[in-house]
Amino acid sequence: MAARSRHRRSGRLLGLLVLCVVAFALSACGGGSRDVANGKAKFAACGGCHTLADAGTKGTVGPNLDDAFRGSRRQGFATSTFEGVIRYWIEKPEQRSQPIMPPHIVTGKDAADVAAYVASVAGTGDAESPVRPAEEFK
Repeated sequence: MAARSRHRRSGRLLGLLVLCVVAFALSACGGGSRDVANGKAKFAACGGCHTLADAGTKGTVGPNLDDAFRGSRRQGFATSTFEGVIRYWIEKPEQRSQPIMPPHIVTGKDAADVAAYVASVAGTGDAESPVRPAEEFK
């Protein structure tokens, strides 16, 4: 009986430890507050490639960000999901044989702010972009 009780306590302590580690990791991923005004200003470096209605950009080299996120937004994906995807592509542009984006175009807090800004406004309108329709990513 005593061994079983020790195992339960050990299991509970281990569970609590795992929960604390996960909570700490998630809080570290947040990286603090996001400054969407700064993100919008820093997005200007991206506007030559990307279309984003809120920023008034009409780039045609990279994906049209409004169209790229519209469908997922309609399906109820959280803004934090978009932010994570955008941040990933900013930080890891080398995911293909030729970089998708220029490396280090924005970094650190600026990259987090750009991701938060784009995630907050991309695909929020109802109409497909007249600039360029959404394309399938290959």
